[in-house]
Amino acid sequence: MQKLLLLLLILSPLSLPAAERITVWAYQPSPPFASEQSQGLSETFVQLLNEHSTNQGRFDFELTQLPRKRLDARLAANEPGVLLWATPEFLPKRLATRSSWTPPLLCDTQDFVSSRATPFDYDGPRSLHGRSLGAILGHHYNGLEADIDKGLIHREDVHSDLQNLNKLLSGRIDVAVMPRSAWLFYGMTEVSQAQLYISPSPLYVFERHLLTTASLAPEATQFIQQLVADLPHSARWQTLLRRYGLHEMSAPCPKY
Repeated sequence: MQKLLLLLLILSPLSLPAAERITVWAYQPSPPFASEQSQGLSETFVQLLNEHSTNQGRFDFELTQLPRKRLDARLAANEPGVLLWATPEFLPKRLATRSSWTPPLLCDTQDFVSSRATPFDYDGPRSLHGRSLGAILGHHYNGLEADIDKGLIHREDVHSDLQNLNKLLSGRIDVAVMPRSAWLFYGMTEVSQAQLYISPSPLYVFERHLLTTASLAPEATQFIQQLVADLPHSARWQTLLRRYGLHEMSAPCPKY
């Protein structure tokens, strides 16, 4: 009898179905979504997916950080996967054909940040004429590009939002444009929010969702949709938002 029980204990793990591995893509290379010093929100959110009580070992989500061009190639090929923190308006429709969008997880804005000593209020592109604007290399800013091309707005590019905040506080630029998620995080970890002034009018407002490709297993898509729908009531999700300074960014977005 004892030998039989021992045999059952040895063989029982082999009878359990293996978790289905699911690739999760993220293309945001900077905080709060990614960080070289500690876990970014993308990594901790994938942990939430894996450890959620409704998963029960069915799915093994694995994070892959990709540059935008490689991500676009995977979406164009309809590879099975999940895309984090995406915005429908920023993704070409040809790349999201038959894909599914979750409800929004975060309400983000493209804000104008200035020094509290010299506050700037955005009132259309004309209000930036003659000013130096800190921007991110390679980024496109809807509504400003025409005046930038004409030289009416003096755009100065760097590689990170933190670089722009440092330039701003040292007086080397007049105003910086950056996502609210960035300055909220850096205002908690790198600079004092008391030194910053945020224009009441942003450049634009956008919501961050998850996207599941059409080739992903329906059971995985259903799991993700339900989990995201339940996030507003999740204590763990609220704890994550507070960890990264994003508790003010609950979705859906208010109207400006």
